[in-house]
Amino acid sequence: MLDIISLHKSYGQNHVVRDVNLQIAKGEFFCLLGPSGCGKTTILRMIAGFEKATSGTIMLDGADITHLPPNKRDVNTMFQNYALFPNFNVAENIAYGLKMKKTPRQEIADRVDKVVRLAGLSGLEERMPAQMSGGQQQRVALARALINEPRVLLLDEPLSALDKKIAEQTRIELAELQRQVGITFIFVTHNQTEALALADRIAIMNNGVIEQCDTPRNIYEHPRTRFVADFIGNMNMLQGRVTSVAQGVATVDLEGAGQVILSQCDKPAAGTSVLFCIRPERMKLSLLEPKGYENGLRATVKSKLYVGDTTHYQVQLQCGAMIKVIEQNYLLQLSNEFYDIGEEVFINWSQTSGELVHV
Repeated sequence: MLDIISLHKSYGQNHVVRDVNLQIAKGEFFCLLGPSGCGKTTILRMIAGFEKATSGTIMLDGADITHLPPNKRDVNTMFQNYALFPNFNVAENIAYGLKMKKTPRQEIADRVDKVVRLAGLSGLEERMPAQMSGGQQQRVALARALINEPRVLLLDEPLSALDKKIAEQTRIELAELQRQVGITFIFVTHNQTEALALADRIAIMNNGVIEQCDTPRNIYEHPRTRFVADFIGNMNMLQGRVTSVAQGVATVDLEGAGQVILSQCDKPAAGTSVLFCIRPERMKLSLLEPKGYENGLRATVKSKLYVGDTTHYQVQLQCGAMIKVIEQNYLLQLSNEFYDIGEEVFINWSQTSGELVHV
């Protein structure tokens, strides 16, 4: 539905978006994720028409909209600060765009009623923005954007002003609303939890380029670059070199830490320098050496932090590298395997866990 082709934006010598290519499907909940200053909001503003592309093309349903003004694009934007009119009530805020288009009064009333129900605002139509919570204001802004029935809705950090509990509830409501209306959502955020929870696909940006574009699961489980591995969630990373690859099994020599084996892995080639990446929750501590299809490294417990459902351990390998291990406490209670600071242990994990990333 939306094709972004070789999109580039620069301000003088400052290149903020570099040769970005994306295809976004009709009805998809798509997320641009990355740290501040990576170029994600600039892409959103170019799609909306608020910024002019230095070069490249933006296609919507086969039509070139690259140089169209914002009001000529079938795209609506929900801004970070909501931009509600303080002297209009809820219904008036929502209806504003239709009134500017001189839509018939009865059609306005019908469409306002529909989006009010969709956004969970029934009974609040007469309330003023100042009388509403942040979460309610966010829903008003969303309803105002949806009432025009755009083909694409752009959302610029819409949950950033909400406290954690309200933001979590709003995420659920936003995902359900998007499924109901079937409109393509393009969501910009620096919050990885939001992106993983909401998106059908995520494009992770860094310094104006897309590092990886994939499903949330593939991005979390199979990062392709060091930046993605480090940016999403907690990740242990160790330098290594592939010593052999045969029949889908790779052997990696970790610098000073030992040797590990990865099954279901047929690349990179032997001799390649890599980062071995593994999530803390994929590992476990044990007093026993690994058996069967497990890897294991000797380590010493340096710290532990009990946080209710999990215990977070910091352990030091014999080479000096620090590794984080997150254990589920209900499993520790079943096995009675709690470890003390200074205790000598093995870090064990399955040969199917972990990922190799080119250095």
